[in-house]
Amino acid sequence: MSQLSKILICLSVIVFSILSAKAELRYHCPEDSIKVMEIIEHARKGNTLGEKIVAAAKSMEGIPFAPAADNDSIGTMVLRLDSLNQREFIYIALAAAKTAERSVPTIREFENYLASVSRRKGLDEGFPSQFLYGADWIIDNVYRGNIKEMTEYLDGGSYRTKTLDYVSRHPEQFPAMANPDVADKVKVMEYGYRSHRIPHLKKQSIGNKTVKELLQNGDIIILSPMDSDFDIYDIGIISIENGEPTLIHMPKEEGKVITDPFPVTRRFKIDGQFFYGYRWLRPLE
Repeated sequence: MSQLSKILICLSVIVFSILSAKAELRYHCPEDSIKVMEIIEHARKGNTLGEKIVAAAKSMEGIPFAPAADNDSIGTMVLRLDSLNQREFIYIALAAAKTAERSVPTIREFENYLASVSRRKGLDEGFPSQFLYGADWIIDNVYRGNIKEMTEYLDGGSYRTKTLDYVSRHPEQFPAMANPDVADKVKVMEYGYRSHRIPHLKKQSIGNKTVKELLQNGDIIILSPMDSDFDIYDIGIISIENGEPTLIHMPKEEGKVITDPFPVTRRFKIDGQFFYGYRWLRPLE
């Protein structure tokens, strides 16, 4: 990308932010808009949506882990690409891939797709519209046609019941929860996840021939944690490398985005003590 193109992108983002009253997304710095367009350009190298997701994810390799940038008193979307958390990595890869499907990708389209995959009903309305739990994200995005839950389509699956209410029980960790109205909305959302039945596939099934043959580029794998307070231990994107499904993710021992240099079956063995099963999702066109 030429220096002139980078300057024009920065100017367009600044002008749009001034003119549009609905521009909720906050950029950490102007350079992040350039980085987004570079990720989208990488995504365009893929033919299918899944290949585009993989290309976008790989272009973010090396970005270090950091807590969520939008965990502040406002809670609206913040885009920063000098660091990410696990779910921000997934959101950006999906939004960049969807944007890359357009004939002329734009920053505004990326912002719209980012809101669609990362905010309840696709609307950025501050902290209460965030997906605080994996189950909430999956249910909303399945309903709106962004992803398909593959977990329940295979034999041998099971359920584990959890009550997902960590945020309302630990409001001091979330600045936006100091606002009583925000706290009330979060509690209402969490009420729907009391004694919630979470589907999962057994860890051993990842090595089955059927699963290996069905996994596709761009599929999303969520490792379900032993911890009763949460429903995501790790989350990553499947990339088929030399015929073997591997995971692009942010493993805790690395602290950054990597593509595992080994099949996903080995990743399951490495982290097996920390999770009891996994969920399998497929992004939809």
